Amino acid sequence: MNPNKKVSVVIPTMNRADDVINCIKSVLASTYKNIEIIVVDNASSDNTTAQIERIFSKNNKIKLIKSAINLGAAGGRNRGAKEATGDYLLFVDSDNVVDKEMIGELVRFFNNHEKCGMVGPLMLYKRDPKIIWLYFADINMFTSQAKYKGTGERDRKQYSKVIEVGHLPNCFMVKKDDFIRVSGFDSKYIIMYEEADLAERIKRELNKKIYLYSAARTFHNVELIRNKKKNGFLFSSERRAYLTGRNRVYFMRRNASLLQLLSFFFVFNPLILLYYEINLLKSGQIKQAWAYLYGNIKGFRL
Repeated sequence: MNPNKKVSVVIPTMNRADDVINCIKSVLASTYKNIEIIVVDNASSDNTTAQIERIFSKNNKIKLIKSAINLGAAGGRNRGAKEATGDYLLFVDSDNVVDKEMIGELVRFFNNHEKCGMVGPLMLYKRDPKIIWLYFADINMFTSQAKYKGTGERDRKQYSKVIEVGHLPNCFMVKKDDFIRVSGFDSKYIIMYEEADLAERIKRELNKKIYLYSAARTFHNVELIRNKKKNGFLFSSERRAYLTGRNRVYFMRRNASLLQLLSFFFVFNPLILLYYEINLLKSGQIKQAWAYLYGNIKGFRL
């Protein structure tokens, strides 16, 4: 591992004061010390920025960017990347607590894998660190359906330490030069699919690969999957329903081959749309049903 390689940790956040403070503290506790932390606040309406300034004002490794508007996850990451001076960019969602060895392990992986375009850690639940949040993610380019592996399973070291994946959500590292070469995140996504889109462009334009390396670990502070299943909701808000429908179509338009696109547009998208509309209406989520339908239409025009 080359400790001379500087890592810029970019953390977008909004109204997550406690989460982002815990995230920053975990990054500062890293055994890999050649880092800078860039926090991009997306127009929080709570005390997020005040808390960051109060606790970390004397730490010169931390830079706080206050955006007057909500740039979304994609725009917030791009804003942070513009200020980055590191060789590597580590994008971390603010509801993570990273293992102290994680950054060093990811840098070590990059040093040993010339064709690596992006690498991320094994993601576990912070609320139960023995349960996997995500080991594998990919998108079927004919159907647009996401494929996941490991989620909700107890971590018994049952999976390979290294696996090639389609994309990495939540926490991942890229070389800054590669990030610039593919023009960063597409800010039109706002949230959802922006990470998969970046991964597709790294694979397609740079001929590089996306890996998960489970020797590196992070702990994601989200609700356990078994509790989500009990709650039984499809979308927590109209906005999320709209962006899911819109971004699914936009992602396929940008990344699918002609054959894949025809298959999606004429076969799978109508079936997926019908499935969501029926289930949203059955569950009483009338507004979300309209939002998903409208988003699906907008995805063809974005």
